[in-house]
Amino acid sequence: MMKRMVTRCLWLVLAVSVAAVLYHVYDNRRAAASNAKAAMLAGLEHKDAPSVPAPLPEEASAPADTGPAEALADVDLAALQAVNGDVIGWLEIPDTQVSYPLVQGQDNQFYLSHSWEKKPSGAGAVFLEETNSRDLTGFHLIVYAHRMNKDLMFHSLKYYSDPAYFQAHPSIYLADGTAVRRYDIFAAHEAGVTSLVYRLDLEEHRQELIDFCLDNSVLDTGVVPKPEEQLLTLSTCTGFGHAARWVVQGVLRERYEIPSGTDQEERRIP
Repeated sequence: MMKRMVTRCLWLVLAVSVAAVLYHVYDNRRAAASNAKAAMLAGLEHKDAPSVPAPLPEEASAPADTGPAEALADVDLAALQAVNGDVIGWLEIPDTQVSYPLVQGQDNQFYLSHSWEKKPSGAGAVFLEETNSRDLTGFHLIVYAHRMNKDLMFHSLKYYSDPAYFQAHPSIYLADGTAVRRYDIFAAHEAGVTSLVYRLDLEEHRQELIDFCLDNSVLDTGVVPKPEEQLLTLSTCTGFGHAARWVVQGVLRERYEIPSGTDQEERRIP
């Protein structure tokens, strides 16, 4: 009798484990399909010609490769917002899997377990810190996402521990419908959840945060933010508990203006 009970328990454990693995695979596929839908609605899959957004005058002095910004200039946020009004932009690291709609909820919990479409999802969504301004103003923006398998969501951020990966992918782009912003990466490191990185009251201590990030970075990028510049932190889990997060941080170095009051086709500049 005892042997039979042990056997049944083992089969039950096996069945539960297999079910959990199958659900994880299903959830990943569902997340990939949701993200593909977002890209399609945003118009990122079928472009006849790139748009050429014009740099704002105060930031036009530094020459830069405008290709990635051109590709994002026509992102159709209105189509995404018709599905979910919480969509505020599109976040992308060129030539990586990181290319997702950016949402902001009323708290930092909802989008941990819901997709950008507000559907239940273990993969969650890419979302902006609840206390950051929806118009993306302020000194320090924080964007969160899970570290999923197969480079989904923010999984590929872990590769920034390798300087060669940084050299190949040095910038983060964020389109908000009015402009495309280029953030040059200046730091990548593990940050405690109670560290300065997650302090939201550092408006008067900007240099302290910058120094902290540079001192802890595993990369020496040569990029040094100034206190008057905006920082962007991409935050995900480390895979080793909940006391710390892995962060990749950029500083706003270019802003490409998208002409207002025009439809998608009229935004194209010959």
